[in-house]
Order: sequence, then structure tokens, then C-alpha cells
Amino acid sequence: MSTSQPLISIMMPVYNGIDTLALATNSLLKQTYPNWKCVIVNDGSSDGTKAFLDNLTDPRFVIVHFEKNLGRPIARQAALDAAQGEYLAFLDADDFYHPEKLAEQVQILEQYTDVDLVSCGNACYNAAFNLETVRGCGNGIAKVYEYGHRLNCALRTSLVRLDLARKVPFNTKLKHAQDTDFMQRYLVGRKYISMPSVRYYYSEFVSVTGKKILKTYYYSLIHHSSLLKYAFWPNFKAMLVTVGKASFTAVVLPFTDVNYFLKKRGRVPTTSENEDFNHVCKQLNIHGKV
Repeated sequence: MSTSQPLISIMMPVYNGIDTLALATNSLLKQTYPNWKCVIVNDGSSDGTKAFLDNLTDPRFVIVHFEKNLGRPIARQAALDAAQGEYLAFLDADDFYHPEKLAEQVQILEQYTDVDLVSCGNACYNAAFNLETVRGCGNGIAKVYEYGHRLNCALRTSLVRLDLARKVPFNTKLKHAQDTDFMQRYLVGRKYISMPSVRYYYSEFVSVTGKKILKTYYYSLIHHSSLLKYAFWPNFKAMLVTVGKASFTAVVLPFTDVNYFLKKRGRVPTTSENEDFNHVCKQLNIHGKV
């Protein structure tokens, strides 16, 4: 490991993640960027998560066990408190990274010292490990974020500067959308870059249910209503769109598959994105892709 490379801490909260942890952690071991530590907070899991984590031998994994389930925002804050180094990344325990993710993102933040967050595209896959959609891809041009306006990126795909992140604690009262809340407070008046390439793989078509979609709309309404005083028209329009989507979903959902709604969140993957995904799956020895 080259100590001249900046240290990246990776935040991973997990609750009952025994079925997916091996994939998530293996994608870190396959990173071309070696100088990282992953703070995994076991949020009181009742399956085999604790035993799996205690058997990780790579010293770059830092394990924190909660005796009982305290909720994702508290687990996130514990990971933030334990983080070290110059940069902070995020990985959900049921997702995985492209091998070049950390290397490419840290290179951008090292080169552009006035940029404080870099995100990448994320591709969503199904239970058979086939890509369904892609979203969050940008044009690689730095933008300044104005509080209350829409961001075409997600915290899970991002790399941020740790010294700045420490100044923005997670809102532990938010049961949902605490990542969006954190990201928007972190970025106020700061520059960010959205990479055009997919470097994060999201298990959306495995983990998201119709009930979760409706809950997302509910918390989106609460979130945008809280931002009305900062940017009225963008958030008012977002609320109207959310109400329309929620109403349509509630009526149609009983008569169709949840994938119908998930596919509307992104675009169809390109041939090169599919080929890249299949290559990564082979590197990670994912069943059906070897």
C-alpha cells in the first residue's frame, strides 16, 4: 500500500446483510486504489452478519457492533465519527463498486481542489444480475449547488472531503432520506462534479418494493416542503410532480409489477455499460456471470 496516496474511509451501515455482504466487501478488495479503510457498522443484526464481519481478515475493515438495532442514521453517524483520512465514500451493504471507482474519484478531487464532491452514474440490476436501468450520469463539468435545488446524483455514489463532512452531522431523527439531507447540507454553495461513467452498482430491482416506493414519495414531499423557504418554485413544482406520481402509483401498483415503476427512474443501459457490468461480475465471481 502506498502511504503517499490519500486515505479514503468508506461508510457501510448494515442490518441483517448476510446475503449480500460478501459481494459488497469483495468489491472493495478488488479496488485498484489500495489506501482505504471501510468502517462497517453492524446495526444490531440478528442473522449471521456479526460472525461474517468478525471473520474478515483484511485490517482495512474496521468493525463496529451495536448490541441492538438503532437505525440507519445513527449507524451512519457512528461510521462518520470513526472515519479517518482525507476522503469519505459510501457503500450500502447490498450494493457493490466498479474496481476503478475510488481511483477515478480521488484523482478528480486531487486535481480540482475547489470541488468538494464527485459522484458517478449508478446502474441498477435485478436478481439475475442483469442490468435494468442507469441513472445519475453527469457531464463531468463542475457545478455550484444552490440549497433547495435538484441534484442529479446520490450520496451512495459520491466521494467527499472528510474534514468538511465532519462539520455536517447526520440528522439522526430522520428515519428515511437522511443521506439526501446530509448531501444537500454538505454541498451548500460548494462545487460538485457528476462523472459520466457508471462506477456504482445498485440492487434496486432486488431490494425495492411497491410499499417502499410509496414511502419514498411521502418522504420526498416532506423533504421538499422543508426547502420551500430556500427555493420556493423548484420545490413547489417538485411537490406537485411527486403528488401526481404517488397518486398514479397508488392506483396502478395493484395491477402491475413494481419493476414497471422502477424502470421509469432511469434509462436503458448501453451496450458498453452492459459489457462493463458483466466484466465486473466475472471479476467478483458472481454466480451466472463466470
